Amino acid sequence: MSGAPRQGRAVAASPGVACGVAQKIHRGEIPVPKRHVEPREVEREIERLETAIAASIADVDAERLHLLDLESQEPLHILDAQRLMLLDPDLSKKVRAMIEQERINAEWALHQQIEGISAVFEKLEDDYLRARKADIEQVGLRIMRHLAGQNGRPSLREGDEPVILVSEYFTPLEIMRFWREGAAGCITAQGGPNTHSIIIARGLGLPALMGAEDALDLIEDGDPVILDGEQGVWIANPDEDTRAQYRRFSAAIHVVQDEMHIFAARPSVSADGHALRLMANLEVAEEVPLAREVGAEGVGLYRTEFLLTQTDRLPDEEEQFEHYARVVRGMEGMPVVFRLLDIGGEKPMLFEHVLGHDDWGANPALGLRGIRILLRRPEVLRTQLRALLRASREGQVRILIPMVTRTSEVAEVRRLLGECARELDIPPVPVGTMVEVPAAVMIAEELAGISDFFSVGTNDLIQYTLAVDRADEEVAELYEPAHPAVERMLRLIVAAARKQGIPVAMCGELAADTDWTEKLMNMGFDCLSMSVHHILPVRKHLSHLRWRPETPPA
Repeated sequence: MSGAPRQGRAVAASPGVACGVAQKIHRGEIPVPKRHVEPREVEREIERLETAIAASIADVDAERLHLLDLESQEPLHILDAQRLMLLDPDLSKKVRAMIEQERINAEWALHQQIEGISAVFEKLEDDYLRARKADIEQVGLRIMRHLAGQNGRPSLREGDEPVILVSEYFTPLEIMRFWREGAAGCITAQGGPNTHSIIIARGLGLPALMGAEDALDLIEDGDPVILDGEQGVWIANPDEDTRAQYRRFSAAIHVVQDEMHIFAARPSVSADGHALRLMANLEVAEEVPLAREVGAEGVGLYRTEFLLTQTDRLPDEEEQFEHYARVVRGMEGMPVVFRLLDIGGEKPMLFEHVLGHDDWGANPALGLRGIRILLRRPEVLRTQLRALLRASREGQVRILIPMVTRTSEVAEVRRLLGECARELDIPPVPVGTMVEVPAAVMIAEELAGISDFFSVGTNDLIQYTLAVDRADEEVAELYEPAHPAVERMLRLIVAAARKQGIPVAMCGELAADTDWTEKLMNMGFDCLSMSVHHILPVRKHLSHLRWRPETPPA
């Protein structure tokens, strides 16, 4: 039976209204089976332990990859700490010893070991070190889930009513999986509007609330729930008047969405007819239908790294080809810009897969990243180039090179692409430079001379130009897109592209900011690429603007 109505406020992280029943995903303790094992079972328990630890490391690596866009680095630091604990040989060594000496099952041995370590942390006088107790407990919980056969992956409840998920947090991979399974929305106690999981939720059109701190205590499993992602409100066990109110509210939202959706079929032009192409930033093939639905004029940035998180190894050429071809076919002849694997030291799992070691440097942002690491392992690059060339038979494929700082990097990619094209007897595809570091700006004319197009990645360009980590709260106010140095660099990039006669796009977050649409259009950008949910608002805004080029067109 439903209880009394309860409600709370949260951050409206992903818009929309959803009504359904709550399914709580518990992140806390799970039952620990305790049993003695026969001597012949000892080795099997040790193997179970080692398998669970390896799976937990893979979980952490996959989660870390998709949390790199957070405004706060704290979740990344937490995952880094957990990874180090999982890799600590003492942890597995001591649990193994307990299994062998006391002849107990892996779960019981792990539980005792984690409890012992937690007790040591609890006695420490230093507040920071004492707080690390939560990290070791999370590590134990990860391993325990795999030992319990849960694989760290709770499943969506089956039933006729829509399900609204409630938990402390959701990883990006969980958001993707639950969306595929048909979840109506999600409510979390932790996080904010810029976590990568919520960026994905917005891209998929999944309503979500973040920072609902009291939801876990006030919402019971199976409660009827209304999730209001427009006003940042959740209501459990709503009365009939509230239900009726939300039915009217939902209808009004649909009217607004329908009005906005008119722009899905309209061209991306200013009030006086100047075209400014609006394309989509995607990272999973499931977003392609959504991009088509809003009238995206192509994919301006497809992040190929996500594919690597779906497996514990580097996908081979055939697997990559099938994935890329699916995206290209889905866009039905419109251009798709695939960014080459943008992996590096700050993405440990992928770094190890490519280079074979986990020494990713003291300052990953200035270390092996993007094209630098791919040129260290040309066989990895060749595999991706071959897969992309094969996918180009299905439609318009373009290749974007990340983290370029010198012309030789672009030249080498073009050389390898030419070799692969001859081997496959497929014409080469356009190759573009991602301009995201000041060095690329300063040699923009030279780069434009050997590039088929430019795409400006403003997220990194702003950080590198201003020497400001936007994830560092101490200097967050210094992350200023409107800084004169940033604007000057944008104009230099456009001027270099114009001089060499190549198109120039923007795929960073600035492209979706309607306060910048007019300025970017007048600077001379040909295309803005953004998350799917931003396309219609930007197109509507563009339709009210007038083109006033800063320099007369040639």
